[in-house]
Amino acid sequence: MKKKAEIVAQGENIVEVAEKIIEQKEVESRWRKGLGSTWKIIIAAISVVFIGYHLYTSRFGMPETIKHRAIHVGFILVLAFLYFPAHRKSPKGRPSWFDVGLAVISFAATVYTVWSRDAFTARAGVAVWHNIWVGGLYVLLVLEACRRAVGNQLLILAGLFLLYAAFGRYVPGVLSHRGYSLERIIYMMYMTGQGIFGMPIGVSSTYLIIFVVLGAMLDKSGLSKLFNDTAMSVGGRFTGGPAKVSVIASALIGMIQGSAATNVATTGAFTIPLMKKVGYKPAFAGAVEAAASTGGQFMPPIMGSVAFIMAEFVGVPYLTIATAAFIPAVLYFAAVFFQIDLRARALGLKGIGKEEMPDTKSTILRYGHMIIPIGVLLWLLFQGRTPLYAAFYTVVATAVLSWMRKETRIDHKVLKDVAVNSARSSISIGVAMANAGFVVAVLSMTGIGAILADNIVALSQGRLWIALILSMVVSIILGMGLPTSACYVIAASITVPILTKMGVPLFQAHFFTLYYAALSTITPPVALAAYVGAGMAGAKPNEVGWIAFRLALAGFIVPFFFIYAPEMILISDSAWAIVLSAVSGLAGVFLLAIAIEGYFLMKLPVYLRAVALVAAVLLLIPGWETDLMGLGLAALGTLAILLMKSRKAKLAPAA
Repeated sequence: MKKKAEIVAQGENIVEVAEKIIEQKEVESRWRKGLGSTWKIIIAAISVVFIGYHLYTSRFGMPETIKHRAIHVGFILVLAFLYFPAHRKSPKGRPSWFDVGLAVISFAATVYTVWSRDAFTARAGVAVWHNIWVGGLYVLLVLEACRRAVGNQLLILAGLFLLYAAFGRYVPGVLSHRGYSLERIIYMMYMTGQGIFGMPIGVSSTYLIIFVVLGAMLDKSGLSKLFNDTAMSVGGRFTGGPAKVSVIASALIGMIQGSAATNVATTGAFTIPLMKKVGYKPAFAGAVEAAASTGGQFMPPIMGSVAFIMAEFVGVPYLTIATAAFIPAVLYFAAVFFQIDLRARALGLKGIGKEEMPDTKSTILRYGHMIIPIGVLLWLLFQGRTPLYAAFYTVVATAVLSWMRKETRIDHKVLKDVAVNSARSSISIGVAMANAGFVVAVLSMTGIGAILADNIVALSQGRLWIALILSMVVSIILGMGLPTSACYVIAASITVPILTKMGVPLFQAHFFTLYYAALSTITPPVALAAYVGAGMAGAKPNEVGWIAFRLALAGFIVPFFFIYAPEMILISDSAWAIVLSAVSGLAGVFLLAIAIEGYFLMKLPVYLRAVALVAAVLLLIPGWETDLMGLGLAALGTLAILLMKSRKAKLAPAA
């Protein structure tokens, strides 16, 4: 009991450390945490109305598209200015009068936007002077909210694209265009279904917000504790147990959370101290948590936010994306799992002692029924219901089932907390989506997207693999410091036209880009999940970032096989081909782990690591011929290892 209490205390301390690091590295976490009681009541009331509106419209229908999106953005802007200070010297316990003023202006501008929409439609889309003035103000409000709630990277990117729309005639070379007047730019960004009220904010105002609410409900019901304790029970006692717990827990919690940094803070509070305790180095412990938590962004069924955006981009049911993501997600987590297992065996590490294990039976008895809502969600999706319908009734099911036990009960106080937390979590997503809309709109207005696609296709000289590498690099660079959702929207707008010009089907092109947008959270030098993991482990961020990158290496390789081996994402008429792809992929990532760690039954020389690497690549390449070659090479390598091990045993002196 004493050891369990020590672990809990360590976990609480490390959570505080994680929150401080996230606040330092992640702008969206710098909201006012010391608000006075009056402002807490005001913000809670706004949050309840905001979330209540979205719950109602998710089930009973929405107003006209632009009106609905404007209402969503209006709530986001008001909360952004009340929550996020203008600068470091702004008051922490209350919004300044300037903040309140911007919130009031945002509210008034939103009311005007909704009120004037019918008249604008009646004029057949002809704008009058006050449309342009309010539109210009709205653009500035969205940019300022981005600076406060998301950060300068996306602000600068959006600003550069808006400037490019205005001054494109002065840009030399193929990127030059005729340029647009200020009035025309404001019209496109504010009055149309592009810009602020484009597809990105459309996804934010429908799927993302309702699934944020669902995630918050499931978390408050104790599902995260159920997942953590179950993962500890399943993997804790094995070799290098805490690291395996990290992988299992991150996969499970990622299903309902989707945010890499938050996932690190949630599961890492307990797994990182335990990993260090059994013998893993701090940098490796932080990297394991960062890599595992990043995988939660593409773990079905919820997959964070990017899957919903992809569904809108491609025009396919969300369930199609979720099912297609299953095999790649398994391969990703398996690759991380294999590496930590081999590292543990090489170091001779043990598992967690029985006295440190949680009482899993008690946890299941108290929280086990809260797994039912996940089943409800999946059942409704498989019945062909829309994600909004499924999410709404899963929220209802969660609320009802929570009353079965006192520990999981979601009463009116908890519902208020869910509304406040969900509304606050939606701020950065909504602001990022609105600013991503600027980029997407300018790409469409100026034709720069098509120009870039043509030039990169020419640069690749018709070689698809070169275009894929260039697209991967673009996605990763754009992802540095950006929220995953915004990174995906912007990257897809640039890279997907490139890949489709090279003959890649739309679905596969988007899936390729989606993965690299998610992996940007552990790609050095700007790797947010790695920063959080490093702070919690007491290690250097860059060292953790590179180790996490190595652990997730399979994730950087597997997307290429979405293109060359579409069976991996269930694109095949043959079930046997899909099974073969999954099995050979699993063998491939195992051999890749051996090549990276340099250990299998014994420490391997460089040439045997090279053999494992070649065998891994052959197994990952589609086709039974390459699979047989890979298996043959792996068998020869294994035989060589057994012979070396036997020879060493004979030469060893008798005890």
